[in-house]
Amino acid sequence: MDRADAEPGEFTLRGPEDFLRLDGRCAELLQGFRDWLLSPEGGALEPRQAGALAHAADRFLRDFVVDILETGPADASPDAGRRYLANWYLVNTLEPSHQEIDRIGEALGRLYPYLVRRGVVAPAAAASALAALGDPAHFHRRLESFWELTPDTIAAWRRVDDYRRPRPLR
Repeated sequence: MDRADAEPGEFTLRGPEDFLRLDGRCAELLQGFRDWLLSPEGGALEPRQAGALAHAADRFLRDFVVDILETGPADASPDAGRRYLANWYLVNTLEPSHQEIDRIGEALGRLYPYLVRRGVVAPAAAASALAALGDPAHFHRRLESFWELTPDTIAAWRRVDDYRRPRPLR
């Protein structure tokens, strides 16, 4: 499944009953992403590296964008990757690590150009998403501060890049 253009609405959540369809479409999209990473155009990565990056993108796209944010990749806000990596990943991972932060950052940095190539995301939206991910040190600092949390500092920490905030109206 590596068509050049996505069908209109194909990667948009159409309502509460649409999760299974969108999850399946995203799974197919991610398989195409992995295949693209193996190709010369996608970087000709080794299968193990391509699989690791596709897995990191899978967790972001299906677990976070579709399930938690209840949207599709075509409609996700440009700061979704930042909110995922700086907050949700840290809170919802048993042992978050600097190495995994770097892998996720690389995966998302490669995913957005692929989404543009597939016609899922507009170039301007992808550029905004990549800009929001542009400071890798921010995510490493967030991990360090996560490890230092106390009951008194949790609320303030959660407010930074909070994924739980309501989605802006369009």
